Amino acid sequence: MDVGKMWDSKFTRDDYFYGKEPNQFLAKNLTRLSSGDSILFLGEGEGRSACFAATKGFEVSAIDASLVGLQKCEKLAKELHVEVATYQVNLENYVYTKEYDAIFSSFLHLEEPLRTKAFSEAISALKTGGHFVAELFSTSQLSRTSGGPKKIDLLYTTESFEKILKPLHVEVIDLTEVEDILDEGDGHQGKAMLIRVIVKKL
Repeated sequence: MDVGKMWDSKFTRDDYFYGKEPNQFLAKNLTRLSSGDSILFLGEGEGRSACFAATKGFEVSAIDASLVGLQKCEKLAKELHVEVATYQVNLENYVYTKEYDAIFSSFLHLEEPLRTKAFSEAISALKTGGHFVAELFSTSQLSRTSGGPKKIDLLYTTESFEKILKPLHVEVIDLTEVEDILDEGDGHQGKAMLIRVIVKKL
């Protein structure tokens, strides 16, 4: 399956599938950073969190496999009078060319072995002291209708993420499973089981 085309079809609509407001977990964790810091948003889709971060004075880049999603990100950035650098990439062959102060991601659905590769490489691309922050759907979300894929291999557990982090030189600030209420456009509505990750590169 062409992942980019799959998301293109989901994002081809007049409104924003997940709304225009940022993911609240990512938005809250912007306070860990300093004004002007560089942030890369992984699998950023239509750009809601990236554009919000840009309004707060951060230097923001967004990557995604969906060209339609990134075009909508650019449109939202224009509406908000901010700049977001966008790059259409497939994480299977993406090569980092710079380091970032932070890398943020919400609901990036990856199977192994790409999952370990993508997140390990992202954390490696952080500057020393940089933060990786992610919100993901737990395997406990599978039976719920509030959002997320209906394939167990695309969902997460704290244990599966621990395995990714174990060989890396990081401080794990938070790695928990929580239930929270999502209100993100048509795509995410209602009580959901989530995995939240905050890591600092040492």
